[in-house]
Amino acid sequence: MQDQLLQRLETASKALRIEKPFDGRTALPTNPQSKKWKRRDAATLKGMVWHQELGWGSVEAVARYHTGRNSHLHAGGVESIAYTFAIRKNGQVVLCNDLDRAPWSQGYAGRPGDENAEFLSVMFEGFFQGAGVDDATAGQPNDRQLLSGLILWRLCQDIWKWRAGDLYGHFLFGKPSCPGDTLQTVIEAVRHHTPRNRQRFTSVRSRQQALKDCNHYAGVIDGLWGPASRGALVAFQKECGLPPDGLWGPNTEAALLKKLEA
Repeated sequence: MQDQLLQRLETASKALRIEKPFDGRTALPTNPQSKKWKRRDAATLKGMVWHQELGWGSVEAVARYHTGRNSHLHAGGVESIAYTFAIRKNGQVVLCNDLDRAPWSQGYAGRPGDENAEFLSVMFEGFFQGAGVDDATAGQPNDRQLLSGLILWRLCQDIWKWRAGDLYGHFLFGKPSCPGDTLQTVIEAVRHHTPRNRQRFTSVRSRQQALKDCNHYAGVIDGLWGPASRGALVAFQKECGLPPDGLWGPNTEAALLKKLEA
């Protein structure tokens, strides 16, 4: 799976005249004596999460920091950079860790499961404008980075048979500033591009109908999201073991779609 992905990335990069992928697993700074990543079953990955560097360094600089004694991830550092892939400013895709390693990329958002074990993480070099970022030096990802990010997403989507909604940003796991406004816009555009034969819940009426079909909403399908609609959503979230916050997020939507398709 890993070799197949690298081969397909190299073919795509050559066709688009982007520098070929770089295998950084042995070239990037590491710290074998420090905190080790857990193992995961790469075949069961549920999706991809995009991140930004939040700085103007390089993949190597991030790896040195993560593995160094001053790393915020763990006292004395961690064994390697905390991402599976990275995308340089020139568009080059870097494989940072084996797919079966679970680096601390997403953190823990209070959802069932392990975000770090379940999702493939991708870091874009750079410091991008976004929520809570007031630094005047913050910019935007460039065209080559955007192209490479979408190529990597599309190839992984094909290998793992992911849906459009399986592309996430770190902002969906509790960090609003990551990966910045531009990448968030791209992520949301991808997530809302769904084949016609798949149901999406983009209106209040469709959400009410879905909750009604699951026997949680007994009210009128009127397109008005009131206490009855919210109560039905909370009841559904409790049934599925999700945080009962009454908010319509990606995990709630995925659980509802799964139940309706069962």
